[in-house]
Amino acid sequence: MNQGDIRALFKRKGIKMTMQRLRVYELLNNSNVPLTADTIYFELSGSAEGEEKVNLSTVYRILEIFIKNQMVTKSNLSADFKSTFEITRSEHRHHLICVKCHLVTPLSGCPLKGYDQKVHQSTRYEILEHKLEILGICPECQHLK
Repeated sequence: MNQGDIRALFKRKGIKMTMQRLRVYELLNNSNVPLTADTIYFELSGSAEGEEKVNLSTVYRILEIFIKNQMVTKSNLSADFKSTFEITRSEHRHHLICVKCHLVTPLSGCPLKGYDQKVHQSTRYEILEHKLEILGICPECQHLK
């Protein structure tokens, strides 16, 4: 997604375009893994000379706007229980999480596809969404034993 696409998305969602919002969205859009607000803040703080600095509180406010507008998904994938954020995609993702180094690896596809319908039928719950986190030890950490 290029800047023009992002600007069009902001316009469709009725979100005022600011450079800080654009930079946060671009960072999330270019990331293959969910990011914490702290990571976003540190990434943007080390940006090129002359770019507008962003405060951590501003990052949180921007993320809340994106969540409210269903542009970003919030999860608790971090081992230290910090929330993580990623671009909302047409197909949701599940994650593998290394319990040693905390590497988060997105899984393609959904192994629970159809299971939510079975849960609905047996419980009468209206299923809104589901999330799957698989904890393990990544190949790198396995070699460090």
